[in-house]
Order: sequence, then C-alpha cells, then structure tokens
Amino acid sequence: MAVLGRGDGTFAPRTRVGGGWNAYRQLVGIGDADHDGHADLIAEEGWDGVSHLSVYKGNGNWKAPFGPGEYLDRPSPYSDLGAPHPLLL
Repeated sequence: MAVLGRGDGTFAPRTRVGGGWNAYRQLVGIGDADHDGHADLIAEEGWDGVSHLSVYKGNGNWKAPFGPGEYLDRPSPYSDLGAPHPLLL
C-alpha cells in the first residue's frame, strides 16, 4: 500500500501498488542505483541456506512504481551461508 502526500500536509487514501511482495524474505530500498531519478529495490528470496536477489528498477509511476524484477543469476555474493539472511552492504 502507498499513501501519497497531497502537498498540503494531508494525504490521499491508501492505494494498492502491486502485489506478490510476500514471496520475498526481504525488500531493501537501495536509493537510485541506476541514476535515473527513481528509487530502486533489491528483493531477496532463498531456500536451503542460499539467497537469490532480484533488482526492481523504479520508473516514477505511482500506480506501478517498479518495473519487472531482474533476477541476478547467481547466489548473493554477500551471503553468509551460516546466517539466517544475507548480509547486504
């Protein structure tokens, strides 16, 4: 859900901005990683002690603020296989 500010100190009603995020163990806002002016996300999923990451690039559309995920085709290089979740730097 997103709550958009109206610019006058009040907020518009909550708006659903996509679904399916519960498939991930962690979502991390990483700022504007690709320098296009829009905030991006890293999503982490994993099983059997291995974490896999996807990058969702922001697009500026408040109704669907992220493009499709780009799966990084390898386990997270920042994973500690003994930890319950990856160590993201």
